[in-house]
Amino acid sequence: MLLVALVVLQVGQPLLAHKRVTTEILVDVGLLAICVCVLYVIFSDPWHRLVGLLLFVPITAGQLGRYLLPPRFHTASEVLAESVVIVFLGFAVAIILRDLFRQAVISGDDVLGAICGYLLMAMAWGNLYGLAYKLVPGAFNVNADIAARLGDWHLKRSLFYYLSVTTLTSLGYGDITPVGQPAYSLTWLEVVLGQFYMAVVVAQLVGLKLAQAISHVNREGK
Repeated sequence: MLLVALVVLQVGQPLLAHKRVTTEILVDVGLLAICVCVLYVIFSDPWHRLVGLLLFVPITAGQLGRYLLPPRFHTASEVLAESVVIVFLGFAVAIILRDLFRQAVISGDDVLGAICGYLLMAMAWGNLYGLAYKLVPGAFNVNADIAARLGDWHLKRSLFYYLSVTTLTSLGYGDITPVGQPAYSLTWLEVVLGQFYMAVVVAQLVGLKLAQAISHVNREGK
C-alpha cells in the first residue's frame, strides 16, 4: 500500500490541473496519507511511532496553514511543512535500513521496503531542494519552458521530486541544474547517498538470498 501510494502521488501530482483548490487539497491529502502509511507500516516500535506522531503534527499544521491563514503567512507554512517532512522521511529511511540490516531471512516485504526507502529518500531530497529554492532561488538554473511552474507550490514540489530522482540515479537531464550553494552541496550529497543505497542495499538483499539458497540446499542434502 505504501509503495502504491508513493507511485500514485509521484505520477499523478504533475498530471492534475493545478491552480484549483480541490486539486491542491487532493495533493496535500495524498502527502499526508503517505505520512500516515509510514507511521503504521515503517514505525512499528512504540517510540518510533511516538517520534513520527510528533513530527506529523507540524506537517499537518503547515499544510493546513496554506488554506486557513492569510497569504502573508503562506511562506512560513510552506517552510514549516517542508522542513519537518524532510526530517520525517529521513527518519523513515533510517528505520527501513536498520530493519533491513537486522534481517536474517529475506522476504518480499523486505524488497518492497527497500524500494519504498529509495523513493522516500528521493522525496526527502526533493523537499530539501524545494526549501533551498525558496531560500536561495538563484542556486538553481531552470529551463525557461518550465520556470513558470515554480510559481505554483505543488508543481514546484513535483518538479523538485523529479530533480531528486534524476540526481539520485545519476541521470540528470539538465533542465534544472545547480549553479550555486546550497544546491551544489545538496546534489553531490544525494548522488553519493544514492550510489551507497543501491550498492549496500542490493548487496544485503543478494547476500541474504544467497544464504537462504545455501541453507535450503543443505537441508535438502540431509
